[in-house]
Amino acid sequence: MSSPLRAALPGLCALGMLASTAMADDSFRYYKEDEHFVITNQAVPGAKPLPGFTAPRRVGGGMPASPYDAFIERLAAEYDLSPDLIKSVVMVESAFDPHAVSPKGAQGLMQLMPATARHYGVRNAFDPLENLRAGSRHLRSLLDEFDGDVTLALAAYNAGSSAVRRHGGIPDYRETRDYVRRVHDSMGSGPRERRAARRVEPPSEPIRVERGSDGSLKLVN
Repeated sequence: MSSPLRAALPGLCALGMLASTAMADDSFRYYKEDEHFVITNQAVPGAKPLPGFTAPRRVGGGMPASPYDAFIERLAAEYDLSPDLIKSVVMVESAFDPHAVSPKGAQGLMQLMPATARHYGVRNAFDPLENLRAGSRHLRSLLDEFDGDVTLALAAYNAGSSAVRRHGGIPDYRETRDYVRRVHDSMGSGPRERRAARRVEPPSEPIRVERGSDGSLKLVN
């Protein structure tokens, strides 16, 4: 590795993280120009994939980016869920407020009830990562219980599995029906649509890199 590249690596990594967030559907490649390396998402002859950089997909459709998107992607892959489903539940449950508490005592990003938090071994329901992991596991469990029916799983997330089974479907509770509709709306699906909650793989295209002509490392968008 040449000294110009080695000296610039910390800045390169930071720029790479920023760019992968801002341009989630692009990929980056690099090429050498004189004694410098340039990073870009533009198609440049001879540019090669940048090792170690992958472009994450945007989760949550039209929802804003959040600090938890990368972790949500990881949980989605781990529990075979759609990342859009996880993020939509977080949006509707807490609007991404990790300190949220409901009148009924539900806590954190995914509004875990204390009994649910204990069931999944949560020590601190206000810890965003603990909360997201337990909430994702709970969603996976409900989807398995209701044969992959997202609508029924969401209804159970809000009202409990026993209520869904007792009513033979979405309970006739205004809160639960509104909840299911709002989560489906966030995902861009109809409230009656039954979608298997499978994870959506991120794009496989490599990240592109290029190098500036002035001898410095650059990340170009």
